[in-house]
Amino acid sequence: MKHFLILFGLFLLVTSCSKDEPTQEPEVPARRTVIVYMAGDNNLSSYLQSDLNEMINGRKQVGRDESLLVFVDRSSATAKPFIAKVTGKDKQPLDTLYKYPTEFYSSDPEHFAEVLSRCMQLSPATEDYGLVLWGHASGWIIETDSIDKRYYIPRRAYGVDNGMWLNIPSMRKALQSLNMKWKFIFSDCCNMQNIETAYELKDCTEYLIAAPSEITGSGAPYNTVVPALFIHNDEQMYQTICDNYYTQIDIKGGHLPISVIKTDKLNDLATATKAVLPAVVENLPHDDFGYGHIYYFCLVNGNSWGYKYEDQYKTLYDMNDIIRWATANDNAAYTAWKDAFDQTVIYKRMSTFWHANYLQYDFDNKYFYDFTVTEEAFGGVSMFFPLEKYNNGTTHYNEDIKKMGWYYAVGWSELEW
Repeated sequence: MKHFLILFGLFLLVTSCSKDEPTQEPEVPARRTVIVYMAGDNNLSSYLQSDLNEMINGRKQVGRDESLLVFVDRSSATAKPFIAKVTGKDKQPLDTLYKYPTEFYSSDPEHFAEVLSRCMQLSPATEDYGLVLWGHASGWIIETDSIDKRYYIPRRAYGVDNGMWLNIPSMRKALQSLNMKWKFIFSDCCNMQNIETAYELKDCTEYLIAAPSEITGSGAPYNTVVPALFIHNDEQMYQTICDNYYTQIDIKGGHLPISVIKTDKLNDLATATKAVLPAVVENLPHDDFGYGHIYYFCLVNGNSWGYKYEDQYKTLYDMNDIIRWATANDNAAYTAWKDAFDQTVIYKRMSTFWHANYLQYDFDNKYFYDFTVTEEAFGGVSMFFPLEKYNNGTTHYNEDIKKMGWYYAVGWSELEW
């Protein structure tokens, strides 16, 4: 009887405990793993938590057979970088998978590659991977490289961390070290849809989704963008990402221009661009292209956001707009080039006004854009065109372009630029 009572008591204990414990759902292999690289150790850190909250809400609309991971580097002396899984669950919406023991530059290419590799090990996908770049990006501005300054070369950059940047050629090498190709790279940062960056990353991803312009600090509406990241029909996926981003209205009532590049067509576009480049060079002005042409970034006395046309230092012109203008007397040449362009830039949403090109300091309520965006002119991708004025002052854009693969692919050097 004593043994029976003990066994019966143990049975009651086991059964009662099992009722109190929640049923653990078995892990489901991810079809697609999307990694959001949040380089937030800068003045965007204040937006980081709100975007994480949006991702949590967006994840609730995605099936269990998908995986959303975030790498988070906050602007904090005490908070160390970490990797977490966005679960979509109410009780534990953010499940920390790994905490880094020390702080490091998230803009360092070696750390960038290590984080991505670790994420893929923590949540391997059976089909493919997507990458979201969250943070700052600059135009053709000389930035301080996060790599040892002994081989510092200023180039277009992403992800400023305490003044240090990850330059695009360094990003390319880091991504290539992973020996895989992303389904897409979606850049939620300024000015990333430029042809030079696209050509540099063409072997790293199938699609590049980004804005040619500056974007607002709040960035993408992740509550609607996250579900789109896991659509497995490619066309529907990139169109929905762009549409949901474009639909968001900024505080000035504008929409973000955004486009998609199919990277396996970039070599054809380079060949087509090389064919029309002599016409472009023949029409290159000394200072800038003047009123009326679409551009996405400018400097004023070393600072972005211009307020007087005379002081502007424009750098990122719309690729289609300038080439269309330069080949105005050769319709056949432009038509052939435009065909290659349309096969490369497979989707875009045009905006006639966006908040980020509104003057930050609002002197005299001026705008730094002095052009009208039209369907015929808008291409949704910027391109750098060397001008004599870039040889002056503290900028070295005409030299910087020589560090990019696009410069050689389209034959700038053969035309003595």
